Amino acid sequence: MRNTIKWSSVALAVALGNSLIATQAVAQEEGFVEGASATLSSRTMYFNRDFRDNVGQSKREETATGFALHFQSGYTEGPVGLGADVLALAGIKLDSGRGRAGTGLLPVDNDGSVPNEYSEIRGAVKANFGGDTVLRYGYHLPENPVIAYEDSRLLPNHYFGYSITNTSIDGLLLEAGRMTDRGEMAYSSQREGAFVADEDQKVDYLGGTYEFNDNLSASLYTSKAEDLWKRHFAGITHTAELGNGLNLTTDLAHYHTSDDSPVGEEFGNKATSLAFTLGAGFHDFTVAYQRMGGDSGFEYADNAIYVANSVQVIDFNAKDERSWQARYDYNFEGMGIPGLSFMTRYVRGSNIDTDWEGANSDTRWERDTDIRYTVQSGALEGLDLVWRNATVRQDAVFGGDIDENRLIASYTWTLL
Repeated sequence: MRNTIKWSSVALAVALGNSLIATQAVAQEEGFVEGASATLSSRTMYFNRDFRDNVGQSKREETATGFALHFQSGYTEGPVGLGADVLALAGIKLDSGRGRAGTGLLPVDNDGSVPNEYSEIRGAVKANFGGDTVLRYGYHLPENPVIAYEDSRLLPNHYFGYSITNTSIDGLLLEAGRMTDRGEMAYSSQREGAFVADEDQKVDYLGGTYEFNDNLSASLYTSKAEDLWKRHFAGITHTAELGNGLNLTTDLAHYHTSDDSPVGEEFGNKATSLAFTLGAGFHDFTVAYQRMGGDSGFEYADNAIYVANSVQVIDFNAKDERSWQARYDYNFEGMGIPGLSFMTRYVRGSNIDTDWEGANSDTRWERDTDIRYTVQSGALEGLDLVWRNATVRQDAVFGGDIDENRLIASYTWTLL
């Protein structure tokens, strides 16, 4: 942790120093109110997960509606602009029951029941130095390979802490921070309790992304989860124009995780994935390969797993696992139906270290289908409708066979 804190402090000092020097006589163009924005998002979800031959709970099935109000102020005028943000979240039960709870849409009480509604409100203060450096304290919705919030259910999880971002160099985003708490809005990650599990645990991170041009970008990040692991990430994305409307996108991602647990838990892992996507007009064809190495599988929290074969249900992240993916996407605008899209994929994993994992089979697979339609005009313009289906066949130690369906309707109102 000492090295991580040291580098975070250096990055903070350098960024603040450069910004203050460059902005002694610079005023912010927007005001606290004039630059403000506010949106209200609604999401209604039906979630059904059938565990097939599970001898315990046979299925999880719930329906709920969630609302997320995002208010983001502008900045006061002057060399250092000040602002504040507010995030208000609320979930409402539409259908649930003791024998069907646990989908992640609604929190579950100790007796297995779920509340009729739940809510939370969080805030943050921020300071802008010269328009390219932002210092923030309060709630965060981070999105990077080493710490990323989860938003696959009804309402987003979120973190609390402080961070700094800098964009003073064209094409380069630099960020560093420390998160000290995680807000769980009903849905806990697959690794519940493994990361920022209590108020005393913290995660430090430092890194950035550089866009060399429109076709090439690279990311480097490092992080430390206190008493758990140290993690480094490197990724590169390149798109080659092949002519005749064809393009090939290559995405390479690599994690190196070293164990930092004082209680004998093992987190050492190397995870690598390589994906190729051929774009041909309204069609996309993807193939991907993913490999796990090291002394354990890839442990993570929330959505911080930026590898190709982390899909709807499985991440294919067991010890020594190898996995292949084949995927096809189609945009129905090519048939005169704008707003309608289709995706299907198949991922198969093998070579799992069953001695370490405790599984009977060293293979598993998942097949997903996703159909989305966004209303293009009329009174319902902007309404987003999604059907997601997944079929999983795997050993019981990984959760057993699963058939899953999600129906999602989302809409966002712009208030400011």
